[in-house]
Parts: sequence; structure tokens; C-alpha cells
Amino acid sequence: MNNGATPAPAPGGKRRRNRRPPPKISPADFERAALRHLQRFPCSAEGLRAVLLRRAKRSHTHHGGDLAEAESIIEATVVRMAALGFVDDRRYGRALVRSLRARGGSLRRVAARLYAKGIASPLRDELLEEVRAPQAELEAARTYARRRRLGIHRPLAGHGRSQEPEKIEKTENDREAENTQRQRDLGALARAGFGFDIASRALDEG
Repeated sequence: MNNGATPAPAPGGKRRRNRRPPPKISPADFERAALRHLQRFPCSAEGLRAVLLRRAKRSHTHHGGDLAEAESIIEATVVRMAALGFVDDRRYGRALVRSLRARGGSLRRVAARLYAKGIASPLRDELLEEVRAPQAELEAARTYARRRRLGIHRPLAGHGRSQEPEKIEKTENDREAENTQRQRDLGALARAGFGFDIASRALDEG
């Protein structure tokens, strides 16, 4: 007979773990939660607000209370984390931009990611301006093409590059297949946020 001391096995033979109830809303709990989160996952001020709001809602569901009061505690916690240097939207945003560009992120994709991560518009525009140069966009497209093995970076795509072009005879089917593949590659770059001219150069120049 199960006296409640041991959780009953769940379907499949695994035991269900009883989840601890969330702590009650308090400034001390929110500060501890904020520090734990930021140590593992750097984020923007808006991102931290979202994390703490989810925590507040879980606590409210279990314990009740005033969510409006929780929101004021959340705001005070975010302000304190910023004052202590744990939250810095400019630093976080710039690191995010560098990371995305290094992996071949287009300007459009970088802008969308900054927005999704809660970087506000004035700062977002500043950060994008730092990497808006056409050459930077082309380099990002080239990086993306290399990572995805598009164009001349596709295995065997450069098979004939070390040979003299005039010695390679291509059939009509070969040309059609190449054109179809090129359109697919252009489509992949377009979906990644690159314009046609930049995408074409990235495929052709490597």
C-alpha cells in the first residue's frame, strides 16, 4: 500500500517527481532568480522582465496575490541588475550582432533577432548602423554560403575549377541542372535575408 511517501510510477516505469511549489513573490526571491538566470543566460532588460514575469505568474497561480505589485518588484529588480552591471543592453546587443555576423547572419536577420531579444528601437538602430556597410553584408553572405555549402562551396561544385573550362563539355541537361541549383541557392540566401545582388556575388565569388 502506498502511504504517499514514494511517488507512484508514471507510465513507462519512470517515477514522477513532485515539483516543489514556487516561492511567494518577494524582492529577495526575484533578485536571486535574476542573478541565477543572468549567470547562465545573458539577456536584455526586456528579456529579464519576461523571465521574472513568468516566475511571478507561476507564483500567483499557486499562492494568489497581486500581480500589479509583482510587476513593480520586477521593474525594481531589473533596474538594480542594470545598476550593478549585470544587465547592459548595449553590451548584450553588440555581442549578439558580432556572433550573428560571424555565422553569416544578414542585416535583416540580425535586426529581427535584436527585436526578438528585446533590444529597443533607438539602440537597435545604432547597433545595426555599426555593421551596415555593403562589404560587411557581402562578407556575411559569403560566410553563410560557406557554412551552407552553397554555390562554389558545394561538394564537387568546384570539380572542374582546377581544370581548363574549355575542356569541359556541358550538355543542355547539365546547364539546366546548374541553373536550377543556382535558383535554389539564391532562394536559400534570400530566405536568410540577403538581397539578390549580394547573394549572386556570394555564390559566384566565394
